Amino acid sequence: MLRYLFALIFFVPLYFWEIKVYGEAGPSIRYTVFNKKRFVYLRDIASYYGFSCWVEKNRTLFSVKNKKWQVVFYHDKKEVDFNGIKLYLLKPAFNRSIQSYISEKDFWLTIDPLLRANARKQHPVKTIVIDPGHGGKDLGGNNNLGNEKDIVLQTARRTVEQLRRRGYNAVITRTEDINLGLKERVNIASRLGASLFISIHNNMAPSSRVSGSIQGVETFCLTPAGESSTHGGASQSYMTGNRNDRNNILLAYEIHRAIISQTQSNDRGIKRARFLVLKEISCPAILVETGFLSHPREGSRLLTRAHQNAVATGIADGVSNYHRAIQQGK
Repeated sequence: MLRYLFALIFFVPLYFWEIKVYGEAGPSIRYTVFNKKRFVYLRDIASYYGFSCWVEKNRTLFSVKNKKWQVVFYHDKKEVDFNGIKLYLLKPAFNRSIQSYISEKDFWLTIDPLLRANARKQHPVKTIVIDPGHGGKDLGGNNNLGNEKDIVLQTARRTVEQLRRRGYNAVITRTEDINLGLKERVNIASRLGASLFISIHNNMAPSSRVSGSIQGVETFCLTPAGESSTHGGASQSYMTGNRNDRNNILLAYEIHRAIISQTQSNDRGIKRARFLVLKEISCPAILVETGFLSHPREGSRLLTRAHQNAVATGIADGVSNYHRAIQQGK
C-alpha cells in the first residue's frame, strides 16, 4: 500500500503540469514539466503527423499505415531508429504508465525538421564547401597503410567532382597537403558565401583494445544552445552555427543515410558536437566521420578508390536530397 501511495505522489505532478500549447506545430501537441524541463507527448506528435502510435514497455513506435516506414523511440535512451537510420536525441525518451515523452527541444530541433517541410529554412544551394580534415604536419588518424589527411583529401576531391557534375559550385578548402587552421576553413566558407559546409574525416578507436570491434559512419551537426553534446561536455550558449539548427539536422540526416546506402557501412548514428568548424559557420554544416582507420578491414577499405567513390556519391546524393527537401516548403 505504501509503495502504491509513493508512486501516486511521484507521478501526479507530471500529469497535472499538462498544458495545451504549441503555436507553430498546432494546438494538439501538449507538453508537461518534469524536473523543471519541458517534455512533449509522443502520442500527440504521432497524431499531428498522421502516424499510428504504440507505446510498449521499452519503446514507442510511430508508423504509417500500409507503408514500410517507422520511427522507434527507445525508453530511457537517446537512440532513435528513424526509418532505419540511427540518430541521437538531446535527452533520453521516457515513459510513464501509458504515455511516453521526448524533450521539447528534441521535438523542435530533431524530429520536426525531419518530418515537416515548413520547419526548415529555405535557402539557395549553390556553393558547397568541401573540407578535407587535417593536413601538413597534422596527420589525423593513421594505420600502417596511410594517414587520414591523405585519405580524406582524395575523398574530398572525388566529392567535389560528383557535386560539379550535378551542377553545384563545389569548392575544396585545401587542394594539397598543407596545414590549414580550423578558423581559416570557416573563413573560406564565409568569403565564398557558402550555401553548405561539409567536413570529411576518418575515425579512430579510443584504444587498441577495441580497435577490432568499432567500425562505421558517424555524422555530426552542432549541438543546440544549452544542451550537452552526444558524447558529453558542458552545455554552452548560442553560437553562430545555431542559427541553422533545424537545417543542420536535416543535412546530417540526408547525407548520413545516403553514405550508409552507398557504402553499406555500419551505422553509428547522427550525433551532436561542438567542433569549431560547426560552431562558427554561418551556413548549414556537418562533419562526417566516414569510417574507422583503426579497424582492420574498414581501415583498408577507406584507402580504396571504390570506397572513396561510394562516400563521394553518398555525400552528393545527400546534398541533392537536402536541396529537394528544403524546396518542399515553397
